[in-house]
Amino acid sequence: MTSSSGFKEGNFLWLYFGSDSLYLDTTRAPVLLGSGGWPNYDLVAPGDRNGDGRVDLIARHKTSGELRLYQGRGPSGEGLGDNHTVIGSGWTGTHRPLLTAVPDAGTDGKADIFATGSDGNLHYHSNLSGSGVVVGTGGWLDFRSLS
Repeated sequence: MTSSSGFKEGNFLWLYFGSDSLYLDTTRAPVLLGSGGWPNYDLVAPGDRNGDGRVDLIARHKTSGELRLYQGRGPSGEGLGDNHTVIGSGWTGTHRPLLTAVPDAGTDGKADIFATGSDGNLHYHSNLSGSGVVVGTGGWLDFRSLS
C-alpha cells in the first residue's frame, strides 16, 4: 500500500499520494478533500488508525484541543475530509504543543501518536486515553516540530 498525506492550502485540504519509491506519485492527481475551515486544524497522517486497512487523517482543532479522526473509506482518500469522530479532548497547543503519528509503534495494528507535553516530556499514545506513556524526559519543549 502506498502512502498518502494531507496538505492544507488556505481553506483547502488536499490529498497527495505517495509512491513505492517514497516520493510523491506523479501519475495520480491530488484530490480535494475539503474546502472550508482547515486553517483551524493541525493535521497528522497516521496511516491506518482504526485498523480497517485504509488510511485515516487526524486533525487537532488549534483552539479547543479537540482531536478528530477522519476515516478513509476507499483507496483514493474517500471520506478523509467528510464526517469525523471525536477521539480526544484537551489536546491544546499548551497541553500538547507538538504531535505526530506513526503507522504502528505498539504492534496492535493501529497507528499511534507521539506528543510533547507541557511537562517537557515526550508522550506515547496508543489509545489516546490518559496522559500516555512518557518515553522521553525533559527538554522536549525546545523542539519546534516532530515528524
